Amino acid sequence: MATNQYNESPADLETVPAGTVLYRILAANGGYAANSFNPHPRPLHDPDQGRFEPTDPALGGYLYVASTVAGAVAEGILRNMEIPPSRLARRVWLKNKKLAMLRLNDDIEVAALYGRHTAKLNLDTSFLCCDSSGYSRTRLTATAVLLNTPAASGVRYPCRNHEQETALVLISARTPPALTVTLELHILNDAKGRELVLGTLDREFGLKYAGALP
Repeated sequence: MATNQYNESPADLETVPAGTVLYRILAANGGYAANSFNPHPRPLHDPDQGRFEPTDPALGGYLYVASTVAGAVAEGILRNMEIPPSRLARRVWLKNKKLAMLRLNDDIEVAALYGRHTAKLNLDTSFLCCDSSGYSRTRLTATAVLLNTPAASGVRYPCRNHEQETALVLISARTPPALTVTLELHILNDAKGRELVLGTLDREFGLKYAGALP
């Protein structure tokens, strides 16, 4: 049984092929491009830190994406919360957010940090799908995995509220993955955005939206 003390082994590598469409949920008025990397990972123990932001400057900045809308919703909307007993999606989760679609321009390799791949590293899903109280530890572990897996441009990991889905955190050091923004949809203001995100909340998470629409 895994003890969740990373054993310093290199992770298994997976190829994400050129042409893959990746999804990202971000602030609609954030003032930064949807394919931009955050150059400044937060300090450890910062209350707003993410689960896998790199902690070593050698890895550069970071960008969270997913290969499905469900993965993007799990990580971009639901990652820091428990699913409410009411099964209602709240407007505040969606207000002033957009869904971006990004095309990967070149093949990249990522470290597999989910499913059967975790046993090789002495980790398990309960550790990787922790709530925010465990994020400093998961950040340190993911950073160590990347430092020991020099061909990786990021890690693929299980989504906290949908363990059958995975998401990616990509790093800007080494060879930064090149991403082209192909479409951006405001989640509430655009009919297509509502269809994709509200439909996913309903089908994948059992969360119905009954709030106001434009």
